[in-house]
Amino acid sequence: MGALRFVGPFAYAASIPALYYVGGPSAPFLTVLALLAALIGAELVAERGQGPDIAEDAWLFRVLPNLYVPVQLAVIAWAVVVAPHASAAGFAALALSVGVTTGVFGVLAAHELVHSHARAERVLGLLMLTGMSYRHFRIAHVYGHHRWAATERDPASARLGESFYAFLPRTVAAQFADAWAFEAGRGRALWDNRIARDVVTMAALYLALWAGLGPRAAAMLAAESAIGIIVLELFNYIAHYGLTRRSTARGHEPFSAAHSWNSSNALANALIFNMGRHSSHHARPAASFERLEWVAEAPELPAGYAGSILLALVPPLWRRVMDPAVQKLQSGISNAPA
Repeated sequence: MGALRFVGPFAYAASIPALYYVGGPSAPFLTVLALLAALIGAELVAERGQGPDIAEDAWLFRVLPNLYVPVQLAVIAWAVVVAPHASAAGFAALALSVGVTTGVFGVLAAHELVHSHARAERVLGLLMLTGMSYRHFRIAHVYGHHRWAATERDPASARLGESFYAFLPRTVAAQFADAWAFEAGRGRALWDNRIARDVVTMAALYLALWAGLGPRAAAMLAAESAIGIIVLELFNYIAHYGLTRRSTARGHEPFSAAHSWNSSNALANALIFNMGRHSSHHARPAASFERLEWVAEAPELPAGYAGSILLALVPPLWRRVMDPAVQKLQSGISNAPA
């Protein structure tokens, strides 16, 4: 069955407690290394330009993100319970490994679900975002990013020449502000403001953890959340870096395949719920992940998603690779016939 190609995230999540108990408190660091090796290795050995996945068993594909969220939440809960008794090295290993799997697989599963037309799936996606202290993402992403991506009005689109370290605080603060403004614009009472409820919910969760399990338990949730958020925003940073939609008399040109960076590597996409087909996702935001298609004219990240994320952590290298690619692409777009 085609859906079996997408079960890799479950193995990585399960490896964290397994490594902790079998290999020692610091062993979960290996989960992160193994994931990076798998994603980068896939880019080296597999061909690009794969066609669309034809999902004859569509219901089974849909089960995967719905199942993954409880798995990731269980790993987060386990780490929070273990944290008060962990050594400093064990705490760091747990925070990093759980945070990375949350920021890669947990976020992608949540992202899939918050775009769903099914209320139960959206609720499950919100629970996953609660596990990384980023509940407002569902509003900022669905109602903000998908409307304004690749424009100056979108805080989740990185500007040409902007380093990730400048992008991160800007996007985190502005996405929260945009989500709050969207909710305030609905004209509801304060308690009907979903962002206000998010703040109360997260405050209650942290207070409960502190009171029930101690400060190190609350610190674990905060640490893995911070790492998960950083990983998510690294995805955002590379996904639209430097790409802009031209201004027109009516606002901005329509979003096209040329306004997202993609990775069409089939092996790597099997680990990230096909999110390398990012242009296809923007064209059909509610389409299930297995229905996303390779778009031949969409720009490709030179190093795939994992390699590009590593490059983004070293701004001079990132700009040396990406700025000429952006300028070449934008020049081609501006010279294209209307």
